[in-house]
Amino acid sequence: MKKYMKKIISLLLVGIMVFSLTACGEGGNSDGGENQETDSGEQITLNFWHVWPTGEMADSVNEFIEQYTTEHPNIKIEQTSAMPTDYKSRKLPVAVAGGEQGDIFFTYGAGYSQSFVDSGAVLPLDDYMEKDKTADRLLEGVTENFIYDGKIYGLPLKNWCVVMYCNSELFENNNIEYPETFDDLLDVVDQFNELGITPMALGGKQAVGIELIQNALAVKTAGAEAVTAAQNGTGSFDTPEIAQSAELLVELMEHNAFPDGVLGLDAQEASMDFHTGHAAMFVTGSWEALQCESENSDLNGIVKPIPFPNVEGGKGTSQTSGGSIDCFMISKNTEHPDEAFDFAVKLAEYLSLEAYKIGDSLPAWKVDVDPSEINPVLAEIKDFTDQYDQYALAWDTALIGEAIDTHLTLLQEVLGGVVTPEEFAKQMQEVNEKVLASE
Repeated sequence: MKKYMKKIISLLLVGIMVFSLTACGEGGNSDGGENQETDSGEQITLNFWHVWPTGEMADSVNEFIEQYTTEHPNIKIEQTSAMPTDYKSRKLPVAVAGGEQGDIFFTYGAGYSQSFVDSGAVLPLDDYMEKDKTADRLLEGVTENFIYDGKIYGLPLKNWCVVMYCNSELFENNNIEYPETFDDLLDVVDQFNELGITPMALGGKQAVGIELIQNALAVKTAGAEAVTAAQNGTGSFDTPEIAQSAELLVELMEHNAFPDGVLGLDAQEASMDFHTGHAAMFVTGSWEALQCESENSDLNGIVKPIPFPNVEGGKGTSQTSGGSIDCFMISKNTEHPDEAFDFAVKLAEYLSLEAYKIGDSLPAWKVDVDPSEINPVLAEIKDFTDQYDQYALAWDTALIGEAIDTHLTLLQEVLGGVVTPEEFAKQMQEVNEKVLASE
């Protein structure tokens, strides 16, 4: 396996960042297609808000900005950044409410940015993208979650999906086969328990780790189309299939799949459990490939990524949880919309490729890169994701407001036995109806 010369990121940072359901990469076309020339000679300052204060992605951003400002000496880029959890839950919403989110800002599409668009804080990009011929360089379907009332408001950065990461040495040294179905997974869990090895790393304190498992199960039981319909209100969460996804989550708990005291463990501890070899499996996003090849992981070179197991009789056998949700948006109040778009579209394309190469995410833009340059774990992930025909977004980005908080709380309660799987499905539908009715 190829070893990377740069130090990728510490386990502490990855533990925090892993559940953000966010990340980006590098893109190849530094010309940004046929953008209009923006170097007018006027001295311009653009403020760029993002979620990479440090680490490999921060390096990529800084490298691009240095290149861009060299090519556009009249433009200065000022950065404002914060860690993803704080940025998503507090910093960005507060800034948008006050009109202080910068000229270009990282955000998430679908339900998360609905209120930003509705409030008039975001610039529609259709005319800019048509002039730039942006669509010619994007993969099919990656802008779907950034369309509101028929207009495009976001420039996509990446694709992602849920992945089951396996410690290949623990599997192979104990003659345990990788699970293909949920029943296989329960059998694997039992085998590792008999060996005294924690089957699956999980931190339930923030609930997003639980969400990744339950959301993936929901796609497998109900199908991506039904999950998406439930999210947007054209369908329902209160169905036997959605209840089954919570039931299977409870079944994993009953088989002792997770560490003792899982609801008191955080993201950092879950990541450390897996990367120090104390847990055999770890369910998280495709961005974890970056850490799997890091010199900070004890598993460098021995992680085997596999698709999340199918559920017998389920409707989502060729589908999974994931999609394109991370994006750049431009403030409606920017004084320099042409320059802001030019910078944002070029950075989005640049980062899409860069993130793909280091293992942070699957690309949203068309890329032409030597396979030997790609993080080998992510390359394996791309091989099996090419077989998927549909994705459903993670619920905490597809839903809106109170429905997100209720969802995360219910996940902890169902895992802790406070609510039943049927109550989980019913209460999810009730809160989503309430939120959508108030929009």
